[in-house]
Amino acid sequence: MGCASSRNLQVVTHSDPPANPNSVPAVSNNATSIPPTLKREYKVRKHSGPIDTFTILWKELPPKPELSLNQVCEIKPSNAMECWDCVRATSTPEGTTVTPALKRRGWKTIRLFVSSTFKDFHAEREVLVKQVFPELRLWCEKLKLHLIECDLRWGVPKEATSEETLRICLGEIDRCYEDNSWPFFLNLSSHRSGWIPSESDVPKYLAEEYGWIFGTSITEMEIIHGAFRRANPNSLFLIRDPEFIETLPPELKNDFTESSEQAANKMKLLKSCIKGRFPESRVVTYTCQYEGVDKITDTVRVTGLGADSVFVKSVIEFFKTRISYQYPLDNSEMDPLEVIREAHESFLNTRSSTVLGRDGILEKIQEYISSPGSGLPMIIVGVAGAGKSAVMARSAATTVNKALNNDIPGGSNKGWNVFYHFIGAAPGSTDLGFMLQRMLKEVKYVGEMPADTESLVRLSNTTLANPNLEPTILFFDALNQLDKTKDAEQVSWLPLNLSPNIRIVCSVINDTPCHRSLAGRTNQPKEILCGPLHLSCRREIVDQVLTKFNKRLDSMQMDLLLSKEASANPLWLSIACEELRVFGLFSKVTEMIKGLADGLLELLEQVLTRFEEESGGHLMVATLCFLECSRHGLLERELLELLGEDELLRPPTLEEYNEQIANGQKESSTQKSEPRESLANDLSKKLHVTVEETYRKGDLDSEKPMEEDKDVKSDSIAQNKRPPPLPAAKWAVVFRALKPFLRPCGDSGEGRLDFYHRAMSKAVRKKYFKKTSEDYRTYLYTWWHGKLAQYFEQIENHDRKAEELPYHLEKLLDHSRLARCLLEWPVFEKLAADEHNIELLRSWRNAGGYAAAASLYGQSLEQLCTHASDEEIVDKKWKVAHFLCCAGQFKDAEKLVIEAIDLENEKLGSRKEKLASFYQLLTDIKSDASKLAEFVSKDDAKKDYDIIQTGLKAISYRKNMKGDTNKYHLGLVELRVSFHYGAFTRAGRTYNDLTVQDAKKKCSDHCQNALNIFEALSDVGHKAETMQNIATFIHDGNYNKQLKVYNEALDLCLQAYGEYHKLTARIAFNMGISIEYRDKKLSYKYFKRAYDIKAEVFGPTHPSTLRYKAVIDEPGFKLIARQLEADDQQNS
Repeated sequence: MGCASSRNLQVVTHSDPPANPNSVPAVSNNATSIPPTLKREYKVRKHSGPIDTFTILWKELPPKPELSLNQVCEIKPSNAMECWDCVRATSTPEGTTVTPALKRRGWKTIRLFVSSTFKDFHAEREVLVKQVFPELRLWCEKLKLHLIECDLRWGVPKEATSEETLRICLGEIDRCYEDNSWPFFLNLSSHRSGWIPSESDVPKYLAEEYGWIFGTSITEMEIIHGAFRRANPNSLFLIRDPEFIETLPPELKNDFTESSEQAANKMKLLKSCIKGRFPESRVVTYTCQYEGVDKITDTVRVTGLGADSVFVKSVIEFFKTRISYQYPLDNSEMDPLEVIREAHESFLNTRSSTVLGRDGILEKIQEYISSPGSGLPMIIVGVAGAGKSAVMARSAATTVNKALNNDIPGGSNKGWNVFYHFIGAAPGSTDLGFMLQRMLKEVKYVGEMPADTESLVRLSNTTLANPNLEPTILFFDALNQLDKTKDAEQVSWLPLNLSPNIRIVCSVINDTPCHRSLAGRTNQPKEILCGPLHLSCRREIVDQVLTKFNKRLDSMQMDLLLSKEASANPLWLSIACEELRVFGLFSKVTEMIKGLADGLLELLEQVLTRFEEESGGHLMVATLCFLECSRHGLLERELLELLGEDELLRPPTLEEYNEQIANGQKESSTQKSEPRESLANDLSKKLHVTVEETYRKGDLDSEKPMEEDKDVKSDSIAQNKRPPPLPAAKWAVVFRALKPFLRPCGDSGEGRLDFYHRAMSKAVRKKYFKKTSEDYRTYLYTWWHGKLAQYFEQIENHDRKAEELPYHLEKLLDHSRLARCLLEWPVFEKLAADEHNIELLRSWRNAGGYAAAASLYGQSLEQLCTHASDEEIVDKKWKVAHFLCCAGQFKDAEKLVIEAIDLENEKLGSRKEKLASFYQLLTDIKSDASKLAEFVSKDDAKKDYDIIQTGLKAISYRKNMKGDTNKYHLGLVELRVSFHYGAFTRAGRTYNDLTVQDAKKKCSDHCQNALNIFEALSDVGHKAETMQNIATFIHDGNYNKQLKVYNEALDLCLQAYGEYHKLTARIAFNMGISIEYRDKKLSYKYFKRAYDIKAEVFGPTHPSTLRYKAVIDEPGFKLIARQLEADDQQNS
């Protein structure tokens, strides 16, 4: 046949030798062009045949492209067929398949790129934006997918240059490739091909990067790049029926058709190529009809694009099929620990890829890891931006590989376990409590996981000093960036002497509080300085960065750049190279280098100023401020919706703010809620206000389903009031500028954006929040937190609401709204999960206290009972009771558990696993409440008997259940029951059918049961508690045996928890009681030790601390205290 094909393409070269393909043009004002004799020419033979035969050879493509992208952009096709010959010569055959993302249980962001011309597809794009994408987005959310549509025909800035427009359009497709491997690509075609850039419009670097086919339009290049060259299986093509054009009035046809016959034939060829390249099922022709012109928008109205139209159904059905295939959701129970581990692993892989000039530090870290345990951690110290995180990531990656290959000595038969934690790698990574919980789980700690940070600190201190811990290497990056707390800054969670089986490598910025705490220890850690880069390493970094973009500095420019003092900082150097890379005037590069600020934060401020001027203005400022004020970064979709307010995202200037103050018109967003103390003291008012705001309940006896529908409707109205998201083209400009400073979207898979390095956060604070007026600075923070709080109050993603909204309301000191947020059941359930107990407890402390929480949740449950299912009511009551037990609200917690048990037995079939948990929680509640009493009395027999009977019910359900988790909980109940059998013996009287003698025997039996379980689980802490029960109750009266077992329990307790733990205090106090009448002075020392521990752990005013204080304040012990003090003075 006489059709054009890739076989008609020939590469013709001159006889002179070709240029070195690795050479790059210099970024300087004296750069020379490549001599003509070194240029290569690529020509297309002009054998093109008729259009109807042109597409046959798409099925006969060679296995590999015949031309590279660099080569094809040198060709200058003379007609449309030659253009498509060039496309075919750079394309691969079909056959590549999409690999589904297996075992995906977390959120993921997907991007859908829409390609079309502008004027002639306004109606279709309106349908997509208002009907199709909202439906797809809701469907995606059920699969834990965030959908972002990229419709760049809407909102491309008018002032954008040709280069910027091309970069925005094709760069957005690149992001689709990066995030989803295969872009979800939708093309709309009719009779217009759109703007065709000239050769002068397309810079050489851009032409080479994308294999530009000169003579094609930007829309055609989107099709080529996003679908054609790789036969993208996720691409769909919708072609409007030609009959539509015939129905248009003559004055409108020019907007829908090409003016020349040549251009019209070009569109026919495009459609033929689409049909030849892709299966018939993915090339859909749809019909629609002209219906007139909208007088308000002056746009053409059409019919035939309704919900049942071919247009709408084709898009929805195709992308639902492709998305569900590529990203199936694993509905099995999600392990939060695994999700966080994957985020840190992704961060490690990103940061460890390139580390230059730090070989000596890397070697020293490996030497420390491979050497016998010294009991000391290793600290990597340096200024911000020194490359500490890269060193930590590379060291962790190297260590993981060595551990897998058993190349690290001293790991016993099991080898080494490796743990790493990077600040900023995952939500919650800056929270000390979360970090310690994650670390304890990873080192396989077996036992009850504390909910409060203080207990976690003590447990971590003890665990990391435990000589029986399995060999473990731990990396903690950027300790100075943990949320500012006393324990974080004093690094009190890190023991003075590590277990010989432990190696710990940490990084900190020098002279920060945590660095000073570590350096001030008596046993000083091994410290390595991550100092300035050597000159040769700096040159290597500059060459590597610029060469990637075909640029280089001459020797004078290089020397000028490296003469700056800040160039010894890797982060400063990489930012400076990025500034030079995007600088367009080669003749002014030297001046540009001279003008670079010689300081990291100062350079970042320069960069931010440039971003404002060139890439988004107030939208850039808003993006930076939103990210800075967010708690854990923001999803890209969230940013787009927040930025949709556009012109409203301009906080008042200092002058406007002062004017408002002067006029008494300060915005209500800056008004602080009533103080916490006042709120707690006026609880009845708080209950009324909060419940009224939260549920809008009015008449409590009204029908709840109707009220719920009303709430849903109100939420829907709030959703509709939200402005549309920021146009993708506007966002692309902002994102393209910020991308080097943001963590890659793909790191967590969900599209969460945050600053890559905290230095950027500091620069944002310095530039946009560090104001001369402290009141105005506070006002600005309040303004942005207010915007974020308003947004997160309206969203339907409760996981994100639970992560962000309480934080912003706490910042606003808006206690009423905070309580309302915590009362939303999905938010409560997210925060009440074990790993989130810390946040829920802290939030309620700020929202009025635990007593307020108990009353408010009680009212919420009353409303829930009027319309929810029995199963839901039982579940909610159990979860609230568990939280209230942690909060010390035992009376309310007990009431809820009893109600849950009754409902379970009456209506839900008495499920054994549920009743086991309910009775265990009820045992815990009653037991903890009973221990608030200062002393044991005879009247406590009834109370102990009741707790025993409750615990026995829990045991009866637990003992036939399988698994280590159940075994652990069974051990806890056995331990509780043994304690109260023992306490019963102290009462000294029979109650019902239980005698003192029987109780002592039962106490021994349950102690032994608990001991067997905890020994099997290697749970040292609870074994110590069991031993204490044995000493206190079983060996009571046998002084020597009792003291021996107490000492064994104390040794185990110190091994598991350390000195400052409530169990250590209890054992010491009981030992004091045991020997009080044999050795008064030694008894006092034990009582004093117990008191000191209680005062440190719970504070001097806690009831249990005061109980111990009352003992050592007895006259006899006060005399001993004075004698010991006098002895100390005499000895000193």
